Amino acid sequence: MAELKMECLVIADHPAASVELCGISMMERSLRTLQACGFTRALILTDSEELMSETRHASSSHWTKIARNFAARRTGPVTLEQLVAVWPDDRRDLLVLRGDSVFDARLLRLLRTQNSPVALVDSGVPAKLLPLVSSLPMTNRGRFCGAALLSRDWVSGRSAPLEEALCAGLEDESLLAFDVATHFWYSAELHRDLRAYWFPSPCPVHNKLVENVILNAAQKGTLDIPALVHAPIENFIVGKLCKTAVTPNQLTIFCNIIAGGATILFATGHLGWAIAVALGVGVLDGLDGKLARVKLETSKAGQLEHFFDVLFENSWWIALAFYLHSTGKLPGAYHYLLLLLSAEALAKLARSSILRSSGKSVGELSRFDRIVRLIGARRNVHVWILAVGIVLRNPAVAFVLVAWWETITAAAHLPRAAWTLWVGRSNAPRKGR
Repeated sequence: MAELKMECLVIADHPAASVELCGISMMERSLRTLQACGFTRALILTDSEELMSETRHASSSHWTKIARNFAARRTGPVTLEQLVAVWPDDRRDLLVLRGDSVFDARLLRLLRTQNSPVALVDSGVPAKLLPLVSSLPMTNRGRFCGAALLSRDWVSGRSAPLEEALCAGLEDESLLAFDVATHFWYSAELHRDLRAYWFPSPCPVHNKLVENVILNAAQKGTLDIPALVHAPIENFIVGKLCKTAVTPNQLTIFCNIIAGGATILFATGHLGWAIAVALGVGVLDGLDGKLARVKLETSKAGQLEHFFDVLFENSWWIALAFYLHSTGKLPGAYHYLLLLLSAEALAKLARSSILRSSGKSVGELSRFDRIVRLIGARRNVHVWILAVGIVLRNPAVAFVLVAWWETITAAAHLPRAAWTLWVGRSNAPRKGR
């Protein structure tokens, strides 16, 4: 569907749309989600002057750049007549959603690609979310989720409350149903299967449940063993930080300063303190990205995080090699450093080629690859190996083991990368002569 032919309309009433969840209001989350879906303008239909004021002066407006226009309406159920009255003259289609509900961005992206009027339904709501959605209308196609793509032609000539008209349209099949339960949901961003989520504004007793849903949806897949340990710690910290003014970029800066301190400690031989800081960085490094996904505060600056990760990670190995060589504890430290950095470069090249050719990370390809991803060489695994070596007062042996473990991991990834590239090229359509 052509982007210029579509607008989005958010139905927002006070106080449900003002409920805060993970540090931002339901209304603000809806706008950020629409922004993430590529919308640049939103029309907000509300019966509350207070909500208009809150939305206009939201303290988080730095993150919400989508243009907002407001239209007032009478208190009570939204009607099709009210929709027609505010329908933009230059728009054929309108994405309509409740501003007091949370929608996975993937749902709204798919809705906007439909070519016919369609309503979002869910015929298989997960059991743990049933208490949240019990008040929403049930149709013969599933539970109505609160979002629909409508056309001017479909709305014209109908006269009824909006929700009632949508349910009737689903019943008589004049409105198609997009059923969340019948789709296979895979998150390319998180590299894991993740069912698309949605739910209306929760009552206070259910706040913890929906916050856990949002935190879980921010967790990346294909983790190594240290990351499995870090995940619940990260969730706990992000669950607290998201309700403060701390931003993901501030966390990135803080993490890199702390990581730089570890480099100095490694180079000066304070290995106990260095490894303690490095273990802490393992947790800190996951907070910024997770906080950005929870609060929808991604930015271009945040994309530099991976560059800084590589920078401080390599600085640790260089600093440790310098200390081990200069003190005579490992005369061949620089040779092992070269082996480590070379193998690491090859492993990253293999992983990136697999991602480009298959669209999946190496840990998603097979059971063997998942095992390699679980225990294979990564920064956090290296830090754990070094921690054991330092506790046992033999950091030199631990550094040698790190270098060889990276080499073994690269040796496991490279054949898989070659195979994936060969399969991809074999299956690619051949151009005619």
